[in-house]
Amino acid sequence: MNISRFDKNTAEFGHNDTILASAVLPDNMTAPFGHAWGYLENGNEMEGHTHPTNEVYFVFAGTGTVVVGDERAKVSCGDVIEIPPNAYHTMICDENTTFLWCALWW
Repeated sequence: MNISRFDKNTAEFGHNDTILASAVLPDNMTAPFGHAWGYLENGNEMEGHTHPTNEVYFVFAGTGTVVVGDERAKVSCGDVIEIPPNAYHTMICDENTTFLWCALWW
């Protein structure tokens, strides 16, 4: 059995140093999709970006705002966010909290 989990102390900066990120799946597991944890603290915002793939975010902890195109929505643990190909998107952490989500893309 292999178990992996997000660890802030071993995560690396991503999206031009605006989030902490790390792989979701164990190193020895191959998947037909890309994957990463995203982590923010205390009102910080991930660099907004686009890419040509479908993507889904699963929120695991904290609260914040997701922006997809011209839409904004408050999100929290248990929410699943669809991000269509080529749509501008970002995550914004609420003040005084941490925000953790898993991203899968294909």
